[in-house]
Amino acid sequence: MKLTYILATAALWTASLAVSAEVLPAPQVTGGAPLMDVMSARQTRRDIDPTQTVSRQDLSNMLWAAWGITHDGKHTVATAMNKQELVLYVITATEISRFDPETNTLTTVNTGDFRDIAGRQDFAKTAPLNIALVVDTDKQARTEFQAYTTGAASQNIYLYCAQAGLKTVVRAMLHDAALSEALKLPDNELLLYVQTVGK
Repeated sequence: MKLTYILATAALWTASLAVSAEVLPAPQVTGGAPLMDVMSARQTRRDIDPTQTVSRQDLSNMLWAAWGITHDGKHTVATAMNKQELVLYVITATEISRFDPETNTLTTVNTGDFRDIAGRQDFAKTAPLNIALVVDTDKQARTEFQAYTTGAASQNIYLYCAQAGLKTVVRAMLHDAALSEALKLPDNELLLYVQTVGK
């Protein structure tokens, strides 16, 4: 009887996860502005309009640019010794979700508006989108390599935003403990930066 209850509970938990997983539009991985033009246009912008949203297509493209799969299980960002330690979380006005690059899905980890702890600056608290850049310290323990990976992913977000007409800024001024709790990070995951995106 006890085993039946455990199995039933596990099935319900698995089903609830499946329901909360959103499949994003397929990322558009070709086209766009020429690379040198995009690099010239890249800039930090904080004047984000809180009334303007970021489309799911732009979000999918941006997450692919930051940490998508390219070929042979490789990512758009290199990692030292191919540890692939990066984890991305998406923070919106309604929820926090975890990005799975293998399936191009977002799985809800928390519901509610947590933007007020996604940064200490006012614009981050009203922006439509914040992306938390997190590393798995079990996969990569060396801080310099963690910083390289997250920095490279952040730059790819900057470049995507430059060619898509979006504004973005990466930030390290965070409510680290509170946001880590809201993200429900396991002990092996470490929050390093949050990147704010909008129009």
